[in-house]
Amino acid sequence: MNKKQNILHYVLNIITYIIVLGALFPVIWLLLTALKTKVEAFTMPPNWIFKPTFENFRQVLTESGFIDSYINSLIIVVGTVFLSLVLGVAGAYTLSRLKTKATRFAGVWIILARMAPPIGFGIPLFLMFSELNLLDSYLGLILTYMTITLPFVTWLMLGFLNGVPIEIEEASRVDGCNRFQSLVRIIIPAVLPGIATCAIFSFIMAWNEFFYALILSGRDTQPVTIAVQGYISSAGLEWGPMSAAAILVILPVLIFTIFAQKGLVQGLTQGSSK
Repeated sequence: MNKKQNILHYVLNIITYIIVLGALFPVIWLLLTALKTKVEAFTMPPNWIFKPTFENFRQVLTESGFIDSYINSLIIVVGTVFLSLVLGVAGAYTLSRLKTKATRFAGVWIILARMAPPIGFGIPLFLMFSELNLLDSYLGLILTYMTITLPFVTWLMLGFLNGVPIEIEEASRVDGCNRFQSLVRIIIPAVLPGIATCAIFSFIMAWNEFFYALILSGRDTQPVTIAVQGYISSAGLEWGPMSAAAILVILPVLIFTIFAQKGLVQGLTQGSSK
């Protein structure tokens, strides 16, 4: 029996390594292409052993205005995640604690808004923001990105808040806390793993957003997802610089996920147990 278990263990490990390698292969290919010269990038069959060069990264960071787009994305995404967490936790708390027809209707409306395709909001938002002078502005993009992240945060946090016994909150009210103090001191610390999970997924969704950025951003607020497509021109694809730019785009999500990984695992575990 032990021999069979060991064999099964090794087989599962091999399958896991194959799946992980398959998932990482596109990133590895991007990195290798970013470290090649233009001639080596077009070599077929591809060279796996070559002298790496950082010329593509130097070109992206110094010649294309990529840094400005990078900063724009960070400003937009941080603002989106912050407001989505604040409003999403507050909205989820309201839906969780106030069981009325109005809150049930609001919950259904929120999820329907999340299910609607982005193209359904694109033209109305463009016309509205053009009247309000919010085109090519950080505020306009943040508000637009929140149409994606806020419903997600609200519904995900609703599951975590429903798992917090209301008796704990009632006990804090007896001890003298008002509703806001109970939320800040009792409820939020109890659902921090869920908040970390929402923060990670909201960051990823906002950072990778392309459609709204293409319609509503401009020269002053162009995010990094739009800057990457600048390496596609009538002259062809600049594979090396575009791959280097793609690697730089991946880094913030990777770093943010590594630092928040503990909260993500706890949040997903708690969510599965509930």
